[in-house]
Amino acid sequence: MIRVLKNKRSQLLELLTHRIALPLMLRVRRSSHFPYTMEQLLALPEHTLGNELANYLQKKGFRLAPGYVRHDCKHILLGYEMDEQGEACMQFWFLGNRHYTFPVFMTVVLCIFLMPDHWKDFYCSFRKGRSSAEFAEIDYSSAVLQHTAQLREAHHIAKQTI
Repeated sequence: MIRVLKNKRSQLLELLTHRIALPLMLRVRRSSHFPYTMEQLLALPEHTLGNELANYLQKKGFRLAPGYVRHDCKHILLGYEMDEQGEACMQFWFLGNRHYTFPVFMTVVLCIFLMPDHWKDFYCSFRKGRSSAEFAEIDYSSAVLQHTAQLREAHHIAKQTI
């Protein structure tokens, strides 16, 4: 029974985020051109943000999707997995870090109701975001060429583990 409920929850979250919210946001928010292909990112030196992103996407069977690169880079920088729990925890981290946007609020509200089994992780992520320096916007077209650890240090980002 629990497995069925979790499967339905996954389907609902998939529908709400990837089929409705993200396509809508891509229409509303102007996304900047990302000048690299997956192959170019894979060819970058190890430990650069671009190489880590491409290797992670490849390992998970994901593709480099236009309009999602900034978001995917944030997963790499913050250290949150690209799954339901990691996505939700990253949004709680942003809420804790005072990143008050409609997508953050909507994700947090949905996850509070749909994922009560992860409330402890959400609270921990919120606290980590609150105690971190305010997350600055980054030019990801140039950041992918930099070492990930140096980017974290320069922007006062502690890699999260959940």
